[in-house]
Amino acid sequence: MHLVKWFRKNNTKVMAVVVVVLMVGFVGGTALTSLLQGGGDMNKAVAHYGPKQRKLTPNDRNEARIQLEMLQGLGAGQILRSRDLSGVILSELLFAQDRAADMIANLWQYVQRNRYRVSERQISALYDRTVPADIYWILLRDEAQDAGFHVRGEDVGQMLGMAIPQLYPGMTYAQVMEQMISRHGVTEKTILTTFGKLWAVLQYAEAVCSMETATTAEVRHLASRQNEALTAELVQFKASYFQDKMATPSKEEMTAQFNKYRDTFAGEASEENPYGFGYKLPSRIQLQYIALDFNDVPALIEQPTAEETETYYQQNRDRLYTRQVQSDPNDPNSPMVDEVQPYAEVATEITDQLTRERVIRKAEQILLEARDRADEKLGARSSGDAKLTADELKKDAGDYEAIATELGQKHNLPLYYGRTGMLSAADVQGDENLRRLALTGYGRNPIPLIQVLFSVEALGEEAIQLTSVPSAQVYRSIGPARPAMIEAAPELAGQIMTLVRIVAVEPAAAPESLDAQHSTKTLVIDDTNLDDTDVHSVKEAVIDDLRILAAWETTKTRAQEFVQVANEGTWDEAVNKFNELYGEQAKDDPNDPNVFEVQNRFGLQRIAQAQMEVIATQTANVPGIDENLRRFAVEQRFANRLYSLIPLKGNTAKDLPVVLEFKPDQSFYCLKDVSIRRLDQERFKSMKTSLLMQQAHVESQSLSLIHFNPANILKRANLTSVEPPEDDEQTDDPNEQTEEDAA
Repeated sequence: MHLVKWFRKNNTKVMAVVVVVLMVGFVGGTALTSLLQGGGDMNKAVAHYGPKQRKLTPNDRNEARIQLEMLQGLGAGQILRSRDLSGVILSELLFAQDRAADMIANLWQYVQRNRYRVSERQISALYDRTVPADIYWILLRDEAQDAGFHVRGEDVGQMLGMAIPQLYPGMTYAQVMEQMISRHGVTEKTILTTFGKLWAVLQYAEAVCSMETATTAEVRHLASRQNEALTAELVQFKASYFQDKMATPSKEEMTAQFNKYRDTFAGEASEENPYGFGYKLPSRIQLQYIALDFNDVPALIEQPTAEETETYYQQNRDRLYTRQVQSDPNDPNSPMVDEVQPYAEVATEITDQLTRERVIRKAEQILLEARDRADEKLGARSSGDAKLTADELKKDAGDYEAIATELGQKHNLPLYYGRTGMLSAADVQGDENLRRLALTGYGRNPIPLIQVLFSVEALGEEAIQLTSVPSAQVYRSIGPARPAMIEAAPELAGQIMTLVRIVAVEPAAAPESLDAQHSTKTLVIDDTNLDDTDVHSVKEAVIDDLRILAAWETTKTRAQEFVQVANEGTWDEAVNKFNELYGEQAKDDPNDPNVFEVQNRFGLQRIAQAQMEVIATQTANVPGIDENLRRFAVEQRFANRLYSLIPLKGNTAKDLPVVLEFKPDQSFYCLKDVSIRRLDQERFKSMKTSLLMQQAHVESQSLSLIHFNPANILKRANLTSVEPPEDDEQTDDPNEQTEEDAA
């Protein structure tokens, strides 16, 4: 058929299609989505929830969205955030679009400041949502209503009457309410009722989370631990001081020791493992890096001119170089006046500042160029390619060595490259370069590089949870990373900037055998020798521990000898004598000072179990924190041992000096004096009520994050979606005849 004739014949259909296309073009993608989805029955259940499995329909969701828009217009998000942690969390759940850019960072600081038992993982889980906000609103709203919580409209009106002028300066309650009524086409009563339902959700959460209250005994225990402090004078005798460093245990002894503690971390002391032996390997990563030394960059930049320096001074004179001083230096009560520092006094400082900024910017440009080249092919990968194997990613990753060599020649400066060993978080923290590095540009505060490194997905549940920056991926470049406060550093000498990528990951696991070992080489500048030099050997760790066991009785004998010598003379004389007799053999480093000394431990405090739980929870997302917590637990056990030496009604330990055996620290302690400053009864009575309230508040706020956890909300409501009916395998065709019809 001729094209023109076809258009004439089908002009009605063509115009209909054109209208639809134009409508979609004007209205946007949502219209297209609606057209594709179709109308459907708006009162048909799409899910069921609650104890009675009431139905959830599209109409219910539309109504919930309107209610959330109404609440948002009234400033509900800001009002909730002005309360406490539970209000902030509810606001984040329902009105996350209202939050400030740095809300997540501020939320974590708020948690730490108030010592809530909340972890970064729990905060991250708040944003792991599987359904839209309107569904959470429906479930929480009906949950509170079913529990009998109700807030009167009169009370809501009074609350909004005080809040609205602060949220909307220049507007009254009546003006805002009039706008809301006009916009949504509802009555003032409906608006107040809706806001009351939101407040009922918060009140119900506070009631549920406050059911577990602290007892007087618990508070007394907490108060004594917070306000009592112990002082001790002692000399430490480590078993390692007296071990035979040349002794070699038998193969059978090493194998038995290894098998017994292979699946235990070092320092994890217990009744079954009093010495804290352990050979389990922590989570580790291996890095490749391209790095530059800031000392090499100044030759590549133009030095600031006198004109640029003076321009900077004029632009920042009021902000940086004006200070308040007394109008009369001899009269402290004289009024304050502005004093401007002369340009001549700050010219050198400005020159240094401008030079430092240019050096940092140039270094960053060079490493960004290196990152673009290294990740050129990886950048084309979509998010769905995240499951590719390390070998597949490695093929697309650029060659760091070749890139460093080429860009070093291009910019005429040394670019250092290399590969680390398998590094634990403790290894990274112990490296003078890596531990200082951070990533900037992801918010107000720099993000420590170590947190990003140990967020790599290959670590599974051990991976650090990040909120403001994507998790690390194998073979994808991270950085440039630089010292966190480099802009304010007095000088750049000894500082580096680096680009790194993870090339291997090992989750925490027991070593495969006694002979297992791995390199612990860290980031090294100006080292072209890629051979591993630092090695962690499981066998050497086992041998050291067996030597400590062999030296245990000898250490005890030496400690007893020390006390005897100190009793016959003075403690200082005994210390000097033992340094002469055993100091050299006890030193790990010949340049160390004297090994034996009288230590003064001041302000030793016992930490209540509740406080330990807060510390463990808040630090759960810190790389390598487990090792520090194990060390802290040992210190607490030692403090408890010292406290146990003092009578309940006394302030000083009796029968001193004495030798105290303390296996978790693999040491004996010669105690000269142990005393305590106790919490008296009057002081406890004065603080009892406030402590009870404080503890109840902390517990309630800590539990609120669990109550408002998105997954827990869905679980409590038993939300189940309605599965659409399956289509028949053979659809009916009105034009198709069956055999019976044909007959």
